[in-house]
Amino acid sequence: MRGLILTAGLVLIVFASQAIWVTFSPIVTYTAEELGVSVELIGFLAVTYPIFFLILTLPSGILLDKKFKLWLGLGVLFTFIASVGRLVNLSSYWWLLVCQLSGAFGQPFLLNAFVPFASRVYEERRALLVSILSLSMYLGTVFALFSGFELYSSGGILFVALPPAIISVLGLLLFLAGIPAIEERTAEKRSLNLRGVIGRRDLWIIGIILGLGVAAFDNLATWLQPALKSEGLESIAGDAVALAIIAGLAGVVIIPDRISRKNLRTRYLRTVIPIITVLFAILALTVNELMLFAFLAVSGFLMLPAYPIIMDWIGKFHEKEVHGSATGFVGLISRAISVALMLAATSFISNARVYLAFLTAIVLVALMFAMILPKDGEMKVRE
Repeated sequence: MRGLILTAGLVLIVFASQAIWVTFSPIVTYTAEELGVSVELIGFLAVTYPIFFLILTLPSGILLDKKFKLWLGLGVLFTFIASVGRLVNLSSYWWLLVCQLSGAFGQPFLLNAFVPFASRVYEERRALLVSILSLSMYLGTVFALFSGFELYSSGGILFVALPPAIISVLGLLLFLAGIPAIEERTAEKRSLNLRGVIGRRDLWIIGIILGLGVAAFDNLATWLQPALKSEGLESIAGDAVALAIIAGLAGVVIIPDRISRKNLRTRYLRTVIPIITVLFAILALTVNELMLFAFLAVSGFLMLPAYPIIMDWIGKFHEKEVHGSATGFVGLISRAISVALMLAATSFISNARVYLAFLTAIVLVALMFAMILPKDGEMKVRE
């Protein structure tokens, strides 16, 4: 019972963390005007999260392996402080920035805890639990992006900041009530040897595949609208990406647990990446409104489940004592690639066809690495 309570608490905290990240993204100009600061400063609130994740992903993974309860608890606490703290002074940008930094600090300890948490609490349903936590991660972002304008219109900044705060309070209470369910392990010295993690070829490969996948999806969310302007379709970009996200959430619910139970992780990646490559290539040749909606929905449905599947790879084929370090290492590789390709994409957004060809090339490279990823049956299960 405590395991269920603990899981519910972490699910809510992860949801709140992601909602804090992009709370003001749908209302950047309105918030800037109300607080009397520049649009760029409001935008920087969201930028703090990827910056802190890039810096802290590897250290947070190592610390989680060393003292899991302590560092996961601190991640939960800093998220709680960020969400509830904002309510103290919603009229001060600098106070909001301090709270945002608290949330940005806590996020890596939450996201990198998915695999070690699942291994400690529900080892027999690890893939399902990782999928649930991943779904919560996506839903928190989607909730903030889709509800932000409506909430602001109804009650200003207070209404926008209130839901994450309420959810984080409930999450913290449930987490504290269930925390005895966490099995703490004493990591051996060899398990904390980072060289042992860095030297594992499969972690490099899945990190690169994840980074290329995240880059493709983040690029769609960020640059599709200006890219489609050359075809006169910029007005549909937001709806098309929203449909892809919704389809992806359905995929996260349906796909990862089934793939894990049948040990088809590598086969899944080798099957869906070519499909997505073909869909993007067709779009690059023929930019069409109906095809854009349909193909992005299919791509989202197949692409988003890859995250929990890759996380489950770590849980299945690497020792429990290094789950945090391995997750952090994969996160570092993937984040570095995705950020670099996000910046590179600005050179291609003046033409929709060229931009979609750029995305096709990203997915094609991911396919090349999927082909050299060992099959599930070739990997040794490490206890």
